[in-house]
Amino acid sequence: MRKEPNSSPLQTVKDFLHHPSQDQLEITFSHLEIHNQQHGQWCKKVQRPQSRILLRKLPQNGLAEITVVDNLVFRFSFKFRIPISSEFNDLEMLCLPRPLDQGLLSMDDEKLQLTFRIDAPDPALHVQVTQVYQGILGLQRTFTPLYRSTRSINR
Repeated sequence: MRKEPNSSPLQTVKDFLHHPSQDQLEITFSHLEIHNQQHGQWCKKVQRPQSRILLRKLPQNGLAEITVVDNLVFRFSFKFRIPISSEFNDLEMLCLPRPLDQGLLSMDDEKLQLTFRIDAPDPALHVQVTQVYQGILGLQRTFTPLYRSTRSINR
C-alpha cells in the first residue's frame, strides 16, 4: 500500500514505530550524501538520488531494524532500541555486520543520519562513514510475517 509521505523523517519513523503492525516500511529519500573520513581527513563525498531504507518493528519488545538498501558496498541491517522519549539522537546501532562497528543513528525533522566505522585489523585503515538521508519522496508498506513457515510444498 502506497502512502503519502510526511516530510519529516523523525515523525515518519515515530508514527510507524508507535503503531502495532507487522508491516515493513520502505522509505525512499530524494537525496543521500555519503562522507568517508580516515585519520580525521575527509576522503570522499558521494551523492545519490532516490535512496531507500527498510524499517520494521521486531517481535522483541522495544527493538526495531533498519536495512540500508542503497549502500556503496553492500546491503546491511542493524537493530536499535525504540526510544521511550521523543529524542532520536545518537541511538546505538546494534548487531552491525562485520566489518562495521561503532554505529549511531540520529534523526530530526530534516534528515536521518547513520554514522559507523569500517573496522580493519590495522587501526590506520579504519574508515568513518556518515550517511545523510534527506527529503522523503515516498513510503511503501509491505506485510512481513513475524515467523516464516519452513514447511516445503510438494507438487
